[in-house]
Amino acid sequence: MSTLLSNQLIVADVGGTHARFAIAGLNPHGEPELRDYHRFACADYSSLAAIIRAYREMTDKQLNQANSQASIAIAGVIQQDQVRNSNLPWPVSRMQTMQESGLAQLRFVNDFAALAWSVPVINAADALILNPGNAPALVGPVLVVGPGTGLGAAVWLPGPPSQVLATEAGHAALAAGNPQEALLLAQCWKSTPHVDNEMFLSGPGLLRLYRTLALMQGKASTLETPAQVSAAAIAGQDSIAQEAVETFCALLGSLLGDLAIYYGAQAVYLAGGIPAQISELLQKSDFRNRFLNKGVMRAVVENVPVYLIEPGQLALLGAAQWNWQTGVR
Repeated sequence: MSTLLSNQLIVADVGGTHARFAIAGLNPHGEPELRDYHRFACADYSSLAAIIRAYREMTDKQLNQANSQASIAIAGVIQQDQVRNSNLPWPVSRMQTMQESGLAQLRFVNDFAALAWSVPVINAADALILNPGNAPALVGPVLVVGPGTGLGAAVWLPGPPSQVLATEAGHAALAAGNPQEALLLAQCWKSTPHVDNEMFLSGPGLLRLYRTLALMQGKASTLETPAQVSAAAIAGQDSIAQEAVETFCALLGSLLGDLAIYYGAQAVYLAGGIPAQISELLQKSDFRNRFLNKGVMRAVVENVPVYLIEPGQLALLGAAQWNWQTGVR
């Protein structure tokens, strides 16, 4: 393992279930690297500060600089001192977390913005190609989207210096692409005036799709979790689950095509737990056709490569890149 030389700091990726920690730094070649990676179950700790303290105790032999400052990618909206996310097991205040963890410096960045900051170190050769495209490497905006607990989306803009635009595309209105999807929207409008993208394009959204389709067909919905819906569809054991996953893939392809046009993206990285679970069905689905179905803009999106990536530790590297580029020096 390379020896990290400079700019060392604690980095983390905190979600509703797990918190992933590491120490980031630059190796002798000036390349970002991670070491001392560890994953914590959030439910096992009373606060984010308690996890930070536990990690600092594990790495107390590292340089004091690395142990006194942290850059944390966290799911939710960051509003001054507070992080707004109902999926976290505890409230998060930046100042309180700093005081209770003993950190000298703590910065929060949205988790999908952090993932976008990692774009320069993503190896497309390790990804699954969903649309081959024909765009030059990283000379224009890159879109990063991921359906998980919600629907995250961010855009990496090349520099120098590079920048990242965090978006709330998950809360924009969902668009139907055919009569059946229009009926799905109509069913949802009976209970809410606004049907957003993550209402169907997320883990809870996949379950909602399944239940809504069952209701419309007058059938019982026996599956109770998104994982069960995915598993039943993969196994071919439930026709409604299969239809739900097929509809999910089609809507996702349509949305990614729209976002690629909105932001002038020259590449799209698709992340998140759901696409990884259903990757084989995604490739066989109407995803690519719907991505390309953009009328006169079809020739444009045909040139946009779409990659399915495994996020792994990318958000940790992104949190480090963001801190190094935007932090006060």
